[in-house]
Amino acid sequence: MRDDEATGPLTPGLGRMGSKDPAGISRYNSAIVAIGDELVGGFTLDSNSHWLAERLRLLGYPVKRITAIRDRPEEIVEQLRRELSDPEVTHVFVSGGLGPTPDDRTFASVAQALGREQVIWEETRARIERRVRRMHEAGLLESPDVTEGNLRMARIPAEPAHVFKNRRGMAPGVMYEADGKSIFVLPGVPLEMKGIFTEELEPQFLSGGSAATVRELRFTFAVEARFYPLMRELEEKYPDVSVGSYPNFETKELVIRCLGKDPKRVDEVIEVIRRRSAELGMTGEAR
Repeated sequence: MRDDEATGPLTPGLGRMGSKDPAGISRYNSAIVAIGDELVGGFTLDSNSHWLAERLRLLGYPVKRITAIRDRPEEIVEQLRRELSDPEVTHVFVSGGLGPTPDDRTFASVAQALGREQVIWEETRARIERRVRRMHEAGLLESPDVTEGNLRMARIPAEPAHVFKNRRGMAPGVMYEADGKSIFVLPGVPLEMKGIFTEELEPQFLSGGSAATVRELRFTFAVEARFYPLMRELEEKYPDVSVGSYPNFETKELVIRCLGKDPKRVDEVIEVIRRRSAELGMTGEAR
């Protein structure tokens, strides 16, 4: 399997083997729900989910599942309820669909999924008013009045655990707690989402994770199938270490990636792979 395609659960095999998925190594597991017709239709690359998955892995909240769905309320509600019913998922990150237009339906769908009413969050409304006024004074808007579209972004599901400010836009980020899980609803605009995450969400709510150790060996012109017996052996002997093979057919490079909670165990696996591959006449570069 190519490295850029390794985004979902796979049947054990040559692609990403190991009795422990990376998500199973942490006591925290995340799910990402990316919302937008533009994502599912192939018009926009879902860079948000890629960025979130990397950040969450480094913070010790690895991602179990990434799902992209359309701007359809019933589909959003269905997916959110799926995440809430998954006993392995502790944190759910929802992005997209918080804007001022009728096709932005995420807040209403989250309210339905959680069984809550929507309310105007006064702090957000006041912040939107100030922002609209400043934009009018700068000549970016014709009127200083808040429109119904602007007000949509302040209408959020009731009883939030926390409301993030969003210093780069109008739509707030919001956190909810339900069924023992934390649900984070974030704007789909990458600059806004990343700002809320790094400046507010991460330091306040994601400090308890323990990041996994990652080691890699990179081989040039190596045949992936030759590693199959060794990877099967490692799967049995080191069930706490995830071992995956990722060929890149453009660069002719094969990456063997090991991930685990215990650095010593991960290093042991890397050393076994290094030694055994050398016996087969292949030399891997450590990363």
